[in-house]
Amino acid sequence: MSLFEVRHQPRAHRLVQRAMEGRRFPHAYLFAGPEGVGRELFAQRLARLLLCDEPASRESVETEGLADWSGAVADACGKCQSCRLCMSGSHPDLHVISRDLIKQHPDPTVRGRMGLDLSIDVIRTFVIDEVGHKPVMGRAKFFIVREADLMSRSAQNALLKTLEEPPATTFLILITRSVDTLLPTTRSRCQVVPFGMLPTAFVADEIVRRLPEMSGEAAEWYAEIADGSLGTALHLIEFDLQSHRDGVSGLLSGLTRTAPTALAKKLIDTAKKIGEEFRKRDKDLSDTEAQRRGLRLMFVLLASLFRGALRKATESGGRFEAVTGAIAAVRTAESQLKLNTNVTLTVESLLIQLGRLARR
Repeated sequence: MSLFEVRHQPRAHRLVQRAMEGRRFPHAYLFAGPEGVGRELFAQRLARLLLCDEPASRESVETEGLADWSGAVADACGKCQSCRLCMSGSHPDLHVISRDLIKQHPDPTVRGRMGLDLSIDVIRTFVIDEVGHKPVMGRAKFFIVREADLMSRSAQNALLKTLEEPPATTFLILITRSVDTLLPTTRSRCQVVPFGMLPTAFVADEIVRRLPEMSGEAAEWYAEIADGSLGTALHLIEFDLQSHRDGVSGLLSGLTRTAPTALAKKLIDTAKKIGEEFRKRDKDLSDTEAQRRGLRLMFVLLASLFRGALRKATESGGRFEAVTGAIAAVRTAESQLKLNTNVTLTVESLLIQLGRLARR
C-alpha cells in the first residue's frame, strides 16, 4: 500500500518528495483535479507517510516522473502500528471529513438536516474543534476534506484561521475538482497540487485487473467514455451504463421521425430508473437530484456515441460539422442541468437541436 500506488501523477509526487527532502511540509494542501484520478488515494497515502513511525527510503520510481530524482524517495514503512491503523481506517489521528458527517453531529437539530453541502456545522465540529486537541498517538493530526468544493461560504470562512495558523502537528488536505470552486481566501492559504487525467490504456488495464470477469472490449469502452478517470469508469460500471447503450442509440435513430416530446419522455424515464439506484446509495438525495444524476449519465452516453460517430466521419473523410454540433449541444444541456433548469425543457430542447442537426 505505497504512496506510489497512485500512478501517472508526477507533479504530485515531485511536490511531496521535494517537501520531504527539504523538511518543509505545507500544513494545508489543495488537491485539485478531476474525480477518480487518485486525489483521495494520494491524500490517504500521504497521511500514512506523515503519520508513519519509521518512514522508509526506496529507489527512485521512474514511472512517476522521478527518474531524474537524486537519491532515494520517501514512503511509509507499511509495517508500524500507525501504518496498520491507517490501512484499516481506524487511526485516531486521521480524520476524513465529508458532508455525511452531519448524521453524526452531536446536535440532534443539525443531524436532522440533509447533507447537501459541507456545512459550517460539520467543519466546526469535526475539523476546527478537533484541531484544538493534541494528537492521540503523539506524532500529528491529519484531516482530509472530501468534496471541498461543496463547502458553504460560511464553512470556508470559518476554516480560514485553521488553514492559516494550524498547530505545528496539524495537516489538512482539501480535495476539489477545481481551484475556482473555492473562495480566493481559501485558495491562497493552501499549496495547490494539480492532478491530471489518466491514460485511457491505463484505465482499461486497471478495470480488467479489478474486474477480471469483464471483457477487454467492455473495459476499453468504459475507459474511453470515462475520459481519463478510473473512478468515473468504475462508477459507470456500477450503474451498468453499457446496458443502456443500444436503447439510447435507438432513440437517436428516431430523431428525424419521432416527436421530441416522446423521445424526451423515454430518455427521462431511463434517467429516473438510474436515479432510483442513486437514491438507494444516498438517502439524503431528493427525487429531483437523483433524476438529474441519472440524466447526467445519459448525457455521458450520448456524448460517447457522438464522439464515436465523429471518429468514423474523420476517418472516412466525411462531413462532421453536424456531429461536432451535436457534441456541443450535449455539453450545453449538461451545463443547463447544473444550473437547475427544468429537466423536461432541457431534454426536449436538446433533442430538437439534435433532430435539426440529423436532417442536415
